[in-house]
Order: sequence, then structure tokens, then C-alpha cells
Amino acid sequence: MRLLVVGPQAASAIATAGRFSATRATIEHVDDGEDALHLARHDSFDAVLFDTGIAGLTATQFVRKVRDARCHVPVIMFSRGMSGLDRARLLDFGTDDIILLPADGEEVAARIRAVVRRAGGHAQSELRWGPLALNLDRRELSVNDQALHLSPNEFRLLQVLLLRKGSLVRKAALLDALYTDPDDSEIKSIDVLMHRLRKRLAASGAEGLITTVWGSGYVVREYVAEPPPNVTPAMMASQLRDMAVAVH
Repeated sequence: MRLLVVGPQAASAIATAGRFSATRATIEHVDDGEDALHLARHDSFDAVLFDTGIAGLTATQFVRKVRDARCHVPVIMFSRGMSGLDRARLLDFGTDDIILLPADGEEVAARIRAVVRRAGGHAQSELRWGPLALNLDRRELSVNDQALHLSPNEFRLLQVLLLRKGSLVRKAALLDALYTDPDDSEIKSIDVLMHRLRKRLAASGAEGLITTVWGSGYVVREYVAEPPPNVTPAMMASQLRDMAVAVH
């Protein structure tokens, strides 16, 4: 997970949420509102976390500018002492969630994960693709109801791709999500890691999950179930015609 943290209160709240350091989330912190807007528009983040301590902009101005730029990244505000009316206005302007401070670190981590999941179209903490189920809370993977052990980097790589299912994920974005200091790792390491992950998945019955877009990155496409082995396309077409006749 890659997070943009804007303002001192947001940075302090994230520092208390130990689950992020445990999962090696990449966190970029700025205090200036215009710098944050530039990064949100032109870089790849899973969420933007901000508070009223943004330099140069009010919280309302910041949210409106993010949404006016057609930037759809989830934005979460940390609020201390803000009135209910002001919080309601920020939600109406496009804030995805508001976390009242002080807040428990585990709650902060869980609410950020929930917002990121919903932004990717996942209402629950379990991501599914055909026979594959990835549980984000327990950090467990099963294929055809059989547990499959992955290394921490393999798990994070699969998590990023499934959270962005249907969208192209570039190698640079994967590096940002996997490593706290991308300069320490060459881009080729993603290819090695991807090869190992695909091999493990294929051996467990989840072959074809990840598609390579040559020169760009990777994408997880929607799952399409294979027809039964003895059913030909002609037989399937005949069955569909029979169903249509039965309906009419």
C-alpha cells in the first residue's frame, strides 16, 4: 500500500498505526498543500491522508482541488475538534472518510484498508478471483480451498494487482508499493518476483491470473469460467437458443 500523508496530525496518526510499518507500506509525507496536490495528480497512491494543518490551503480547498482535477484517489481526513457540520461539508465535497482524533492505531489502519478496498470495488477484506481467495486481514491465500504459502513480497504483489483488478499496473507503481526505498531495487526484480508468483499460482490451479502488457506492466482481468471440457461452442449456442425459446 502506498500512502500520501499531508499535515502533522495525519503523520502522527499514521505513526501510531503500527500495522502499516508491519506490512511495509510506503508512506510519503508533505505539509504543503500545493505539493500534495501535484503528487496526488501525477503520482500513484492508494490513498491520501490529510488534516487541517495543511500549509497554504484549508482542508475544504484541498479536497475540492483534488476532485476538481478529476483525481479519484481516496482521501481520508484526520479531524480533532471539528464540528459535525464542517465534517459533513467535507464529506459532501468528496472526502471518503473522516477519522476523529485521538484514535486507536488498529482502528486507523483498519479504516484506511477499508476505504482502499472500497475504492477498488471490494467491500470485504477477502479479494477473490475464480478459485483464488486472498484474505487481507489474516494475510492468507487459498486456491481451490487449499492454503498456498507466499513470501511477504509475493503476497504484497498479488494484493496490489487484485486491489487494482481491471486496471494496468505499471512496474514503477509495483516497486513503489513493494519497497520503502525503490532506489534499492532494480526494476528487473519485479520480473523475477512475478515469474515466481505465477509459477506458484499455476501449480495450485490459478493459472492465467496475471496478464503481461508488454512494455507497460501487468493487469488482472475479470475471471471468466472455463466451459465444461465436453461442451463445445456449438452445444453452448444450442443450449442458449433452447433457453430463449423456453422463455418466450
